[in-house]
Amino acid sequence: MDLPKRPAKRAHRDASAVVRIDRGAGLVWRGPDYPVLSPGVYTVRAVRYQGPEWVRSFRRWSVRLEFALVNESVSVSAFFNLGDDPNGYRVGRQSRFYKAWVIANGEHPRKGQLMDLDVFLEGQFFQVVVADSGKDAERKNKNPAEVYSIVTQILSAVRP
Repeated sequence: MDLPKRPAKRAHRDASAVVRIDRGAGLVWRGPDYPVLSPGVYTVRAVRYQGPEWVRSFRRWSVRLEFALVNESVSVSAFFNLGDDPNGYRVGRQSRFYKAWVIANGEHPRKGQLMDLDVFLEGQFFQVVVADSGKDAERKNKNPAEVYSIVTQILSAVRP
């Protein structure tokens, strides 16, 4: 009789990147700041990206772009869905990510071209739309204390 196979060990994220236990002070948040801004159009520069990575709570691939506001010392993020196939991500021509990448790159990708995320970090100034993130993973309204601002659209890019 065959014994049931033991589930493979799951890779664990380094928890110190998000929450660190400081024996004297307790739990210390080490993750990104998600500020609350007035909705509107802002001038920003991309400063870093995260992903693509599988986000278990949303059951999809995601990329996060972090933008620094030009006139304030605040950062705001854009989140892009790259599909729900656990075997790999996908960029569709009508997706928000494709449209943002084309704006950052200045032209459409050629067939077979790598859509490198570094294209966002080339020093461009972006005009973006910022709004509140009012829904949670189950598409329910968030508690007001959980709401933060996100970039919902990249309108244009200007190279210095």
